Amino acid sequence: MSSDRPRYITEHLVELRKGLIHSLVIAAVGVGLAFWRSDWLFAALLKPFKDVLAKFPDVSHHVQTLQTLAPIEAFMINMKLATMGGLALASPFILREIWVFAAPALKPNERFGIFMVFCLGLFFFSGGLAFGYYLVVPLALQFLIHYNLDYNFLPQWTLQGYFSFVVNFLLIFGLVFELPLVLAGLVSIGVATPAYLSHMRKHAIIAIFILSAFIAPSADPITQTIVAVPLIVLYEVGIWLSYLAVHKSS
Repeated sequence: MSSDRPRYITEHLVELRKGLIHSLVIAAVGVGLAFWRSDWLFAALLKPFKDVLAKFPDVSHHVQTLQTLAPIEAFMINMKLATMGGLALASPFILREIWVFAAPALKPNERFGIFMVFCLGLFFFSGGLAFGYYLVVPLALQFLIHYNLDYNFLPQWTLQGYFSFVVNFLLIFGLVFELPLVLAGLVSIGVATPAYLSHMRKHAIIAIFILSAFIAPSADPITQTIVAVPLIVLYEVGIWLSYLAVHKSS
């Protein structure tokens, strides 16, 4: 028995090493492919800016694109885009390597639970990215251009500043859209109950509107409502998932 255990640990470490090597190779290939098609990534990054800029002919007459203030700035942004795009492209294959390594140690019900959490987490995160990219970022850019013009400033933004702005916005909404899983997780560990979440619905809606006032691109009620309504829907989805979590554990 004792002689079998070291052999088992050694085999486990060998599998771990193999999975890490495969993941690194897959990530490198993904980043290489993304760098090769970086023109697509740059086009996707700049699309919200160009679409909003077209609505301001007086500004677009003076500002056709973003500025770079250092010789290496565009290349560094290109590398960051390629890294993020390549890792996103390679992530299904990397996650498969992790799953192949970890799954044998899990019970069937644990495998199903982790698989569902991963799928839902990916779904909600992707939804947050899409919501931020197609709705919130354009609204924010439009508000900020108006704000600059109100003070007679010409919005000549840099590529680095714009990149950081867009990526931060997308990450914020990607994480915020994980709200249903957070609520279901709190119920699963006994911190809350579905009945309590339902009872706190009114308080949650008020808190969501307060949060929307901070993350919405402008202070007008319409924009804040546009941001708040999906979060309220996600809260309701979280209550539904928490009922499922309680049902599965019972």
